[in-house]
Amino acid sequence: MNESNNCLQPRRWFVFANDSEDQKFPYILGIEETAGQFLCLAAQDRWPATNKNIFCKRLGYFTEQDLEQFTVVDSSNIKSLMHYGKKLEIILDRKIRKRCWFITIEREYKTRPGEYYEQIFWITQSSARARGRGAYIPQGGKNESFDIVIDTRERYPWKFPKCNAIKGNLVVGDYGLKCDDQFIAIVERKTKENILHDIQSFESLRASLHELKTIPYRAVVLECSYADLINPKKNPYFSPSYIADVLAELYVLFPDIQIVFCDNRKIANEWAYRWFKRIYQIYNKIE
Repeated sequence: MNESNNCLQPRRWFVFANDSEDQKFPYILGIEETAGQFLCLAAQDRWPATNKNIFCKRLGYFTEQDLEQFTVVDSSNIKSLMHYGKKLEIILDRKIRKRCWFITIEREYKTRPGEYYEQIFWITQSSARARGRGAYIPQGGKNESFDIVIDTRERYPWKFPKCNAIKGNLVVGDYGLKCDDQFIAIVERKTKENILHDIQSFESLRASLHELKTIPYRAVVLECSYADLINPKKNPYFSPSYIADVLAELYVLFPDIQIVFCDNRKIANEWAYRWFKRIYQIYNKIE
């Protein structure tokens, strides 16, 4: 994931009338990714309607001078532009029709194995909601097999049947996602008993979380709920207010570490698998 936001002047968004004879694509989108360089897509409409995706065709990159030949029918400044793998998310600086995504998919020719063609779909927040959950989350990559390293000190480790799970000595954390011989994601696993024990020596807990920050993606997954820790009947060791203050401090001290409460071991295991899987897809640009 990366954000293109390094130019001082606001980047711009244009919709042009397509004066060519291509009636399937009556509009051209000009998206300023970097200063003066516009990604141009031929589009079937000016903006996706509810419950509708628009198919686009890549035209390439144009300069501002190249675009002077077209007639502007809509324009706006770009408030945010971010790439998530092969998904481009754009937020425009206006009140309506402001949020959209472009999803790029590579498909293999049925009659030419090994050769691929590109499809680009333009969707919006309203069309994503209308289509239901997962409408703009890429759903591919269901059969990937990736490497999960389980620390040798884990006595009863989580199960990752769809992955290449191997035992190893981890410098930090309990489970690591390994790509290209390096760890890109780490999970520190905590049971309710683990976290209550660690809270007794808060300085050590804080130091261990600082170590996690050496890995690009990091998470602490708790096999309990927030309510379990602040419930006096389930936690007779500390007062609810003290636990609540400690947890709040962890969130504030480590905003770049995902601290996740899961109700039990099974849910925690599933969360970690899905998290590792999505990071693997982003790292390898699999959508």
